[in-house]
Amino acid sequence: IHCFPYVKKRIPVMYQHHTDLNPIEVAIDEMSKKVAELRQLCSSAEVDMIKLQLKLQGSVSVQVRPYILSFSFLTLASVSFIVSFYSVHSGCSKLEICSLQFVEACGHALGVNERLIKEDQLEYQEEMKANYREMAKELSEIMHEQVCAEIKLYIPH
Repeated sequence: IHCFPYVKKRIPVMYQHHTDLNPIEVAIDEMSKKVAELRQLCSSAEVDMIKLQLKLQGSVSVQVRPYILSFSFLTLASVSFIVSFYSVHSGCSKLEICSLQFVEACGHALGVNERLIKEDQLEYQEEMKANYREMAKELSEIMHEQVCAEIKLYIPH
């Protein structure tokens, strides 16, 4: 048997899977992927600093915060017609959990980055830490509870 795609002959498609997601499910999926990517980068034996810093920058920088969409659902969850239209109420707790996991994963990634950076990147690290704390503050205001913005320094085993 040959792996797809095979150049010399076509392999029949056995099945297709199609899933329709509402906007809140898309937000949960995106947040979960970001968390998994950050955790995977931090847990590898040889941390790829370039990938880690790109993921961090894409996660905590002011310009491209991926959680803005998620936060808008959390903010709008109290509006009854949004709740009934998107069934946000059931997904809202999942989104809150994903958002908290995202903040935790960013804190861990910042700790790993801080341990591995050189002196010429200290200003960049401080800027990312400030953006991280601002992100946690915004999430705290939206969720009406204190979100811990702890940067865990990475200590290898």
